[in-house]
Amino acid sequence: MRSNYIRGASVTCSASQAEIQTMLASAGATGIRFASERGKTRITFRSGGHHFLLALPAATSDLPHAQEAARRGWRQLSALVQAKLDAVDAGITTFDEEFLAYMVMPGGATVFQAVAPGIAAAYAAAAPPPAAPPGALPTGPP
Repeated sequence: MRSNYIRGASVTCSASQAEIQTMLASAGATGIRFASERGKTRITFRSGGHHFLLALPAATSDLPHAQEAARRGWRQLSALVQAKLDAVDAGITTFDEEFLAYMVMPGGATVFQAVAPGIAAAYAAAAPPPAAPPGALPTGPP
């Protein structure tokens, strides 16, 4: 995996946040906000009439390690957003498909939060679908 991260180098949290804001704004997102509450940092924005929410978990309570973990977390989140937007730019997927899990539903839960329990229950209640042989293409609707 290729990474812009160089061992020993420190990219500040604010630099990664600025990079994320620039990438999202360039992709047409508006209302981009960063907020911290209950030990999590949240990024909210709008795109295509939808609201989105990404949350970065709190770092460790050990201050020296917390600062490094926060820098690493922001850097990784920046890389994730970049990869998603690169896939959208390449026409591999759409913005809504790439960020679907983070789309906020009426009521405030993300799509992931809304559907994850149902998916877990479905897998617990039934045998999982058979695995396709290596190299086989999926059949049926996507």
